[in-house]
Formats: sequence, C-alpha cells, structure tokens
Amino acid sequence: MKQIVFAVFALVCAMLAGCASVKEEIVPSDITLAELEKQIQKATDPEGAFASSKSYVMRQEVRTKQFLDEDNIKMVELKFEKPDKLALLTYDDNKVSSIFCTDGKNGWIADCKSRKIIQLDADGLKRMQVLARLSTPGSGGYAAAFPKVELDKCVDADGEFYRVTCYPEYQKNPIYFYIDADDFLLRKMKMTVEVNGRSFDYENRIVDYELKEGVNIPAVTELEQMGVSQSSKVIFYRLNPQIPASDFQPPVFE
Repeated sequence: MKQIVFAVFALVCAMLAGCASVKEEIVPSDITLAELEKQIQKATDPEGAFASSKSYVMRQEVRTKQFLDEDNIKMVELKFEKPDKLALLTYDDNKVSSIFCTDGKNGWIADCKSRKIIQLDADGLKRMQVLARLSTPGSGGYAAAFPKVELDKCVDADGEFYRVTCYPEYQKNPIYFYIDADDFLLRKMKMTVEVNGRSFDYENRIVDYELKEGVNIPAVTELEQMGVSQSSKVIFYRLNPQIPASDFQPPVFE
C-alpha cells in the first residue's frame, strides 16, 4: 500500500511537532476496514506494481522555512527490502548526516557528524518494526501494522474522510489516518506527541499525488513543527532496485 509509505516519513518527523486542532464530527463508518483497504489498494496501486515489488527506494527533498534567512533544504532517502529491512537516511549538503536502519532483527541510529551509533532498545526496535510493516508491499495495510485498529467516518473543515485510528504497542496515544471518502487517498495523519512531559498535537498533510511506475505517490506533503513550516517533495522513486545488505547495517566509522 504505497500511500502508507508517507507515514514512515511522518512518524520519524513527529519527534517534536505542534499544530492547531480542528473540530471533527464523528459518525459510524458505512464500510468495513477490509473494504476500505481494498479501495485504498485500487486508488494507490491499481496495477499491483507496488504490492508485487520486492524492494524500493524513495527520496524526498525536505524544505524548512527560516525566519529572515534562506530556506534550509535536506534530502531524506528511504530504502526498503522485503520482508523487514529498512533504512532512512538524512543528507546535509549531499552528505549523510544521520541513519535510522534495521536488518529485521536489530535497529540502530547513527549520527554521522559525531560518529556515534546507538543500538535501539526494545521500544525503539518496535517503532522501527512498525515502520517496516507500514512500508511492506502487499502487507495488508493498517491492520497488519498495528495490534488494534478502529474505523469511523468524520467530517471537518477539509471535507469528509474515513478515519483509521491505530494503536501502537510502544505508545499510549493513537495515530489517526484520514482517507478521502471520495477518492480513497490518504490525505493527512494526526497524533499527539509527548516530549519532556509536554504534549503537542501533530498533523502532516498530503498536498498532491503523482503517478510513478503505475503507483500513486504522495508527492508533496506539508507539516507544522513547533511553529516551523516544512514541506517535502518526492524527487526520486524506483521499484525493485538492488540494495546492498550493508545499507541496512550501521556505518563503520574509520
């Protein structure tokens, strides 16, 4: 389910985030979660190209607006290989600055500037495993990634949506995914993030989709983080590339 890959970037970005909440009118869903998943599949992967793929690479340009200065631009690259290998790399000035990666059994965070590597604890590994399940082609979507999922319908200032409420094992607050009730494309994601004893509402929106290799890609997204505006744009996407096994391992600093 290609549109859920958007959530991988969103969940990693949600370390510190805040936005204004919007009033919602909640009503029971008129379809089941299984029926919704089928409609999402048709909308995002009509030819089954993503579901049948074994690996992919996607790169996004992330632009952060600076007050009285030029925008800060970074590149974020996602690499995935079935069944559960994932690497998320952030680049500064065309050099890798940080890496989140898992080989399916262990996970690491590498700070390339300080040349430090931290192996993830049990909760951190669970987070990476959820990201891997969300990224897996043909995985079954939300129900396969989270132990508990609820579905309802909601109306707010943006329109009418199917709201999928997902409960991760590693945090008490749920994650909300909003699927457009007309075209069945993911339009936004919300959650409450707790940082140093404080809670912040987080929201990430998909502004535009683009068809690449037969797959509907969430090409442009926007978010607000603690008053800082960010936008991201997909600049590269490829199915079934050959990815070295070492890319899912932490770097070796000389």
